Amino acid sequence: MQNFIKYRSVTDVYADQVIQDYFQSDKKDKLRSLALFNILTQNFGPIPTELPSYFKEYFEKTSVLPDWADLKKIQIAERVFATYGPQILMILCCKSLPMAYTCGNGAEVLVYTGRLVEENGSTQKVFRRLMETTQFVVSVLKEGGLSQGGEGIRAAQKVRLMHSSIRHFILESNQWKEEWGKPINQQDMAGTLQSFSSLILEGLAFSGITLDEEEKDSYIHLWKVAGHILGVLPELSPDTYEDAYALGLSIFQDQRRKSEAGKILAKSLLDFMEYMVPGNLLDGVPLYFLQKYLGKENCEILELPWEEKEILGEILEKVITGFDQTLSENDHFQKLAAHFSSKLILGMDNFYYKGKKAKFEIPPSLKGNWGV
Repeated sequence: MQNFIKYRSVTDVYADQVIQDYFQSDKKDKLRSLALFNILTQNFGPIPTELPSYFKEYFEKTSVLPDWADLKKIQIAERVFATYGPQILMILCCKSLPMAYTCGNGAEVLVYTGRLVEENGSTQKVFRRLMETTQFVVSVLKEGGLSQGGEGIRAAQKVRLMHSSIRHFILESNQWKEEWGKPINQQDMAGTLQSFSSLILEGLAFSGITLDEEEKDSYIHLWKVAGHILGVLPELSPDTYEDAYALGLSIFQDQRRKSEAGKILAKSLLDFMEYMVPGNLLDGVPLYFLQKYLGKENCEILELPWEEKEILGEILEKVITGFDQTLSENDHFQKLAAHFSSKLILGMDNFYYKGKKAKFEIPPSLKGNWGV
């Protein structure tokens, strides 16, 4: 297993300096903090002109793609998303995010950031943060997301600054434990990048969706480009699916531990998916997919209920019209995954926050592809 100790004390020098300069003048100014967070959480919003000049310099500098970025590979990855987007976003919820929550030290940061923005324990804000994560993935993967002026570039630039802002506030709070490593360190960032890339590909294969080597390596490449914008070190962002998956597995094995933070986050994620698919037809389906994509050990780490018996057939008989008992179990699983993923996307597309439709946008071309 790779040794990650040194990366747990390394963060993001450039973005951290931008944030430090911003708060240096008046660290106690709450309005200043809230204004910045409001800007950074709006994926689509323009950069306000009143921000200091070093912000403009940051956005200009980090918008330039690296010389090694391959447009052909990026376009192949975008086509994969155009074809399998609903399944990818479902796997994000059922595998990628909860696997990140099994990393106990990194989970502490996520719970802490929740406390920064939640009001009176409202689940609506938890749901909004999960929607923002999903929107980030859509922005990066949609056609043109990483082209000049693309929404994916802007979203990644803002996430990078958000990470630095969170580091700033956590370290200022004096509540962070040194043994957790620096908040949102390079190992954490690399693990998150793999949860968006190689873990998604593993989930697609588990779902019965076969991609060729070029498609898989192209998907990894697109996220390597996004990782560059996010400030992930090159040595923690491999070129191929095989190497990327091996790195991600090493990170998750290194950081996997039971934590109260992971338990809280997993419960919030389950609540989120259940909320997005209302009614009782899909009762038990979000938990079923969490169990299937995570496996017993990870479910136990997150203290998610574990069901030993196979309930796929009874779920399908209830959910799918014209249930065909002659199909194989794999065919049944694929059919349910496709059905659930489409319902989940539909729920997100119709999510309301504080009486207003949430800012979650799926391009019309993708809506057509996905039947949303």
